Amino acid sequence: MEERNTFKKEYTGYEKKSLPIRRVAKVTKGGKRLRFSTIVIVGDKKGKVGVGLGRGADVKSAVDKGERIAMKSLTSIQLIGDTIPHEITYKYGAAEVLLRPARTGTGVIAGSSVRTVLELAGIDSVYGKILGTPEPNANAYCTFLALKALRNARVLRRMSKMRERIEYKKVVDEERKKKEIKKKKAKKGQRSKDKVRTNKYVSRRH
Repeated sequence: MEERNTFKKEYTGYEKKSLPIRRVAKVTKGGKRLRFSTIVIVGDKKGKVGVGLGRGADVKSAVDKGERIAMKSLTSIQLIGDTIPHEITYKYGAAEVLLRPARTGTGVIAGSSVRTVLELAGIDSVYGKILGTPEPNANAYCTFLALKALRNARVLRRMSKMRERIEYKKVVDEERKKKEIKKKKAKKGQRSKDKVRTNKYVSRRH
């Protein structure tokens, strides 16, 4: 029981998304043996992301195994504000991915599993293009390895605009937090008002 509880605590603050589940049939003497496999992507949308391949006898076990592997492979990505520090082209087997920085407010312009990895890593403005195979599992791994290969120290020395983006990102995050706090307070106030109204209505009826 203690192992399960500690395992659940590790997942707080992270989001997960699984790619389309595949069914693999292995023919044996006794007949066909069905197994399932899927790629699970885990991230906190603050610069940490992990990718894992899970296999199992059923869908749930495959997703759980992939999630555990993705959590073990969690890596901090070198980001500059809301984008990546420099352009990168990465090749992984038959998969090849191009990632390019974009202006603030551009959004994530990418498709397939590349978009999922970039969003869970917390990148808000980036261009992504698949140059190799369209196979989603390979592209997810390729994007993950490309993000791990990013380096921002040498870029920051040369580009003053990137420093400004870091400061801008901090300001945007602070504004979002303030808005979330205001919404929570407004909801609490509305709930308390509703409780008072219901109590008055009940007391009048009695």
